[in-house]
Amino acid sequence: RNEFSNGNKAVLIVSPAGSGKSVIISELARLTTMKGGRVLFFVHRKELVDQITSSFEKDGVDLTKCTLMTVGKVAHRLQTIPKPNLIICDEAHHSLAKTYKKIYDYYSDVPRLGFTATLWRMNGQGFQDVYSKVIEGPTVQWLIDHKRLAPYNYYSVDLIDTNVLKKASTGDYTTESMDEAFGKTIYGDAVKMYKEKVFGQKAILYAYNVRSSKAIANAFNKAGIPAEHADSKTRKEERERIMNDFKNGKIKILCGVDLYGEGINITDCSVAIMLRPTASLSLDIQQMMRCMRYVPGKKATIIDHVGNYLKHGLPTEPHNWTLEGSKKGSKKGSSEAVKSVTV
Repeated sequence: RNEFSNGNKAVLIVSPAGSGKSVIISELARLTTMKGGRVLFFVHRKELVDQITSSFEKDGVDLTKCTLMTVGKVAHRLQTIPKPNLIICDEAHHSLAKTYKKIYDYYSDVPRLGFTATLWRMNGQGFQDVYSKVIEGPTVQWLIDHKRLAPYNYYSVDLIDTNVLKKASTGDYTTESMDEAFGKTIYGDAVKMYKEKVFGQKAILYAYNVRSSKAIANAFNKAGIPAEHADSKTRKEERERIMNDFKNGKIKILCGVDLYGEGINITDCSVAIMLRPTASLSLDIQQMMRCMRYVPGKKATIIDHVGNYLKHGLPTEPHNWTLEGSKKGSKKGSSEAVKSVTV
């Protein structure tokens, strides 16, 4: 609000996963609507729209003065949506896409706020064309120290040959090279590690493709540990059933590729299992920290079977987030990744 008063019309807030961005968004929307203003909120996935709608309701936001949609729907309804007094975009590291820019250009005179945990793009592109000011929230270490995120154990037991990984034009690793890296990996090794370190705890497992996700879910089920796979092509009703079963404890291992990264808030999930090598700092942070939502007495566990920590570091590694672009694939301003880890 101070930055808006200082003349900035496009402010980007960077704060770690689990630090309460939905609560902050809800309160800013409540204050705006309380004064008679209208709020336009958008994000790239329907599930995240549903989540923020729930947050608005809990905070007493006047939903009659709000438009809450996916970015695609907003871009196609610019002529009919009531003009907002404030635009809020969540997961704003996607803001360089054409659909986002179309909205920003249409409402060029409307103040806007972006929220993200990771101000980083695979292609190294900067955000100066979309935002004029960055505000950083607390660090992951501060949030742990002040009981806002759970402390964690990090284990790295590599199951793949990372030397054969090759990048595609997108900047992330090719499916073919990940297939080669995994080779004839026995998924039972991942099951064994789970049983040794975190048996009985809820875990979200990130695989590198649908086939491997289904295979690992099958391996856990054969070991008597209830697991299910879901992906973007899984029917909505089935995905909701799987998520409900995971929340109530019928399922212990939730397996997927990129479906359960951004915006998933399951406080009693205490384990993240990484079977998805990635060159994306943003993707790695979003996935490995999914188990660190705070609950009194909780100790999160991250099991990295693909050596992502060697490239991206641990959750508590500091980052100097800026609007400026950086060399493709680099971590501009961040400290050197850790070279050792508990095994």
